[in-house]
Amino acid sequence: MPVLAPRHAIAAVYVGLFFGIGVYMPFFPVWLQARGFDASWIAFALAVPMAARLFTMPLGGLIADRSGRPRATLMLYALATALCFAGVALAPGTTSMLIALALATCFWQPSLPVIDAYAVSRRKLGQLDYGRVRLWGSLSFIGGNMAGGLLLGLLPGDAVIWFIVAGALITAGASALLEEAPLAPRGARPARGGVTTPSLTAILAVGIAAAALVQGSHGVLYAFASVHWRALGYSDAVIGLLWAVGVLAEVLLFRVGTRITARLGPERLLMLGGLAGVLRFGAMALEPPLPLLAGLQMLHGLTFGCTYLGTVELVARHAPAGRQAGTQALASWATAIVMTGTILLSGPLWTAFGAGAFYTSALMALCGAALAFVAWLRPQPQSAASGG
Repeated sequence: MPVLAPRHAIAAVYVGLFFGIGVYMPFFPVWLQARGFDASWIAFALAVPMAARLFTMPLGGLIADRSGRPRATLMLYALATALCFAGVALAPGTTSMLIALALATCFWQPSLPVIDAYAVSRRKLGQLDYGRVRLWGSLSFIGGNMAGGLLLGLLPGDAVIWFIVAGALITAGASALLEEAPLAPRGARPARGGVTTPSLTAILAVGIAAAALVQGSHGVLYAFASVHWRALGYSDAVIGLLWAVGVLAEVLLFRVGTRITARLGPERLLMLGGLAGVLRFGAMALEPPLPLLAGLQMLHGLTFGCTYLGTVELVARHAPAGRQAGTQALASWATAIVMTGTILLSGPLWTAFGAGAFYTSALMALCGAALAFVAWLRPQPQSAASGG
């Protein structure tokens, strides 16, 4: 039986999962550069695991739905992630390292939609406030940023990978504390307010496409921001702080995320994330000075945070019963498709235009905001009490 309350156990899973992500995002490209990878090869290496998860992301959520054992699924994924990342550190050559990285992603990435679906199912039972539990993942991401920025310069180069392994082991241990329970009984799509409308599937599809574009617009940032900032002379500690500032804004959003989501709804959250992306990435293309760059990083609370909350809420409202993890995984899969393409293109774009590649990100965010607006315009289901 779990020792911790459900919200604490779920928060602990997010802590382990996002600590590893917090190290990986800013410092794995730097680790690749230290191994002699140029811009095109860095982009390729980052795209390999994303391409691998295109085939495994939907399957990862489906397994959790079909098995009805999210705790066991998360434990298995976390232990396999740790083992595969150990293979990344110990691989004797580039090919074997890329294979181990692709395998690691097959288990690592599906963990997030599974725990998201699990957390949403506990929210529906009144056991937690989703935003306030999820923010612990963002705080842990900051911890990974800070640990990387402050410690990696003092440790052997492969410490980047072993930090990620440690995060996966924490995830496995925390997953063991979860209550083993199906995410939801399988059945027909639930009607909102007792009324079923044919527009729900269309809203879900268009909303997922909007979210994929807005999240995918971060691809250039994830691939080359740390490399670019280091080339400008910023230390690893400053780079870690820049990433942490963005996620701190995300934490503040999640703290009040439930109220904001209830007030705005998922479609308007997606619109807000996309419009913030236009401003953020358009300004980053101009290579702003450090104080302004820090301010732009705070927009991460909108570009990522609003989009993330909007996606989770969109699925929670419109996914068929018993398909929550699978639908969350589908949304992540769509994002992975867009992100993979963006990162593959980011190498040639960065080589040709440098920071001007961020204009591509701004355009993608604008397209995502436009699709979210289309989803918002579609007829919404109404309850009998609303008089609709």
